[in-house]
Amino acid sequence: MMFQGGALFDSLTVEQNVRFPLDMFTEKSADEKNERVNFCLKRVNIINANKLYPAELSGGMKKRVAIARAISLNPKYLFCDEPNSGLDPITALLIDALIKELTEEYSMTTIVNTHDMNSVMEIGEKIIFISNGKKNWEGNKNDVLHSDCGPLNDFVFANHLAKKLKTINKE
Repeated sequence: MMFQGGALFDSLTVEQNVRFPLDMFTEKSADEKNERVNFCLKRVNIINANKLYPAELSGGMKKRVAIARAISLNPKYLFCDEPNSGLDPITALLIDALIKELTEEYSMTTIVNTHDMNSVMEIGEKIIFISNGKKNWEGNKNDVLHSDCGPLNDFVFANHLAKKLKTINKE
């Protein structure tokens, strides 16, 4: 699981954060754990940061450390909650690309909960649009732009916001 805020342990170093699930759920030797930690950090392009603490990292680096921790156990499933929350657009694109690459590389099923339509269009293969707690639409990224689902179109094209602004401006 990759949590929206990263959920890194502030009192643990980058290395210790990534090793945490290995310590909790494996019987690997210390050397095997270190090897896996370094592999995962290198895979998400975090180099020479093993001894840093989360407070010393940028937002994008924290997200990448959280991804490294999430893949440390070679999961079959990866759940990402708002992976681009709080990131600048360029870093958000890098995180999207990384999630997509890792999903393919590890043959994982990745579920991304997001409001970021750029992420949906970049990563999404099967997309489910949920509004007011109910599934309103299901399809793929090519179908999104041609949907006849009103709530989806309102969200994607901001029709609802445009209508509200027109109403406000008329008053």
